[in-house]
Amino acid sequence: MLVYGSAMAVTYRWVDENGKVQYGDVMPPAQAGRGHSELDKHGRVIKQIKRSRLTADELEHQQALTAREAEEKRKQEVLYRRDKALLATYTSEEEIELARKRAIELENLNIRGLQTRLDASAAKLAAANTLLRQAQAAGGKAPSGHLQMRDEAQGELTQISELLRQRNQAIKDIQLRFDEDVKRFIELKASMR
Repeated sequence: MLVYGSAMAVTYRWVDENGKVQYGDVMPPAQAGRGHSELDKHGRVIKQIKRSRLTADELEHQQALTAREAEEKRKQEVLYRRDKALLATYTSEEEIELARKRAIELENLNIRGLQTRLDASAAKLAAANTLLRQAQAAGGKAPSGHLQMRDEAQGELTQISELLRQRNQAIKDIQLRFDEDVKRFIELKASMR
């Protein structure tokens, strides 16, 4: 029995927390789950136990890697859906250009409407300022209605100016988006040949 027991004796090999290879007849409890090798009496590996426990850094790295992979997969899915929609919506580059013109014309209609409102607010402001100057010239106190009219007109001008800026930015965004669509459409059609 003694001979059999010594013939079956196992030596363990593992890497400690400092990165050094260690050997022993008994596995330290702190090493559990960190992976090790079992060696026979001649030093040959008879069993390899993989790691089942990660350090905090390794776990953080693994989570970051998983998050990156998930984000890449999401981007690929979005691109696939976009490509599929692009091919289903348009049959030629000319159709894409026509859609671009329509989208820009819609924004230009919005801009013209906003410009009309801007002109009306500017006229309102000019009228309020004229009334305020007349009241000042007459030596009286400015009526609160005239002050309110001026403040409202200034507020409207500020608000409409911001809306105009947004609409002009929307036209630039439309141009870029349709440029990308045309480029991608050409790439997709070329890859289908």
